Amino acid sequence: MLKNLATFFSWIFQPLMMPLYGAVIFVNLPYYAFLLMPDRMVYFVLICNLLFTAFLPACMILLMYRLKLINTLQLDDREDRKYPIIFTACFHFANFYLLTKIDLPGPYYLFLLAGLFSILTTLLVTWVWKISLHMTGIGALCGAMLFCGILWQIDVRILLALLFLVAGITATSRLILKAHTPGQLVAGFAAGCLPQLLLFFFL
Repeated sequence: MLKNLATFFSWIFQPLMMPLYGAVIFVNLPYYAFLLMPDRMVYFVLICNLLFTAFLPACMILLMYRLKLINTLQLDDREDRKYPIIFTACFHFANFYLLTKIDLPGPYYLFLLAGLFSILTTLLVTWVWKISLHMTGIGALCGAMLFCGILWQIDVRILLALLFLVAGITATSRLILKAHTPGQLVAGFAAGCLPQLLLFFFL
């Protein structure tokens, strides 16, 4: 039962979905720049994130699995993760490039860039160690919302509480499935969260 729940949460909160979840959260923040966005712009942001950060990377992973270039769709082996992460980074950059064609609040672009930096960080670490990609994804969301709450002076306490709850559930699920050690989970969360908080140095 516990393993089934852990597997369910691992799929729901998988790293490929985090940029899309982040986009949904951003466009619904009580900040004037998002509140005044026309619907077509909101849809464009969501579709770009769905296509470039979730659908296309997932298709690439499935293709690599079909071609027997990786052993599992879950990328359980460290060696299996390298090339999927490279392709994911390329798709993330394409997403960032397309979204620069419209006028979005600056911190959202910084969120995307910090996310790309997190992906590249996990790529470097993956060459020598298995870091938690799940925790990198949720860590980036936690850091981004904390950053926005401080920068824009908006109340995100409930949202942050929910995100940290999701982080706890995700970490527990990965431990139950024996996919990672506690150290790999902490390192993954730091790889996602810290780049978002370091954005203050660029403002």
